[in-house]
Amino acid sequence: MTFHQLKIFCQVVESGSVTRASQVLGIPQPAATRAIRTLENEWGLALFDRAGRGLVLNDHGRLLYDYAKKVLTMTEDLQETMTSRKAEEDSSISIIVEAASHLFPHICTAFSALHPQAVFRALHRESPGQGGTGYPLRLFSSRERPTDPDTVVLADEEIKLAVPREGPLGDREVIRLAEVSQMGFVSLFKTRGLRQITDYYCQEAGFQPRIIFETDNTTTVTRYVSSGHGVAFIPILTWPAEEKDLQVHLVSVTQPACRRFINLSLDQRSGLSPYEGLFYDFLIDYFKKLQA
Repeated sequence: MTFHQLKIFCQVVESGSVTRASQVLGIPQPAATRAIRTLENEWGLALFDRAGRGLVLNDHGRLLYDYAKKVLTMTEDLQETMTSRKAEEDSSISIIVEAASHLFPHICTAFSALHPQAVFRALHRESPGQGGTGYPLRLFSSRERPTDPDTVVLADEEIKLAVPREGPLGDREVIRLAEVSQMGFVSLFKTRGLRQITDYYCQEAGFQPRIIFETDNTTTVTRYVSSGHGVAFIPILTWPAEEKDLQVHLVSVTQPACRRFINLSLDQRSGLSPYEGLFYDFLIDYFKKLQA
């Protein structure tokens, strides 16, 4: 017994004849007749009573018809569900976000304008780490340029020092990092990738930053400095422009020069959905334009 045979059987019942059922299904009449006979032989029961040239559904046939309709309905529902699931997977974008988290919603909005069917699954993670199961893409930062062949550098980003515009450093364009060693720093939590990078630069300059305000919110960092308190490291590309236009002045840092790389890695083991492939290319182009 096959789904095809059950479909033919139900159509014969509903059409009232093998001839009309064959026409509806677009199959030769002998093929429909064979399907009915195969079902009768398999069960050892006649499904129709023959009345001259016509067929009359008997009790056995009615029983099979009731079950066959349920089976075919469930099969159609299953097909629709699996087709929908496949379409959802094809349009899904699963990505771990460890850097540029404040810019990421803007990126997704721009991509969705081009691809309205896109569905994002973004895992925002504070601590830098490796890929996650089911998340083939990873957006992260690093102090050194990655050498992994499955990682592409999206941007080489300068990290400037945000100081109060009306403060003693408000007219400086360049500063050695050691000059602010005695000042209080406004910073992200130590688990954040940016914090780990800037802590390294402070160590290179010969001091450990004195943290006076620690937060997980990038907006708060800039606003706290704009109120006249402390200094803060600010990535110039990935922190939105509207948050740089407050009462802060951005100073380039030397000795050491402070920079970071924004990277996109691909977990080859997971494979990419069609939309993840599109988003991968989109991210590369987006950051290229951002730096232009």
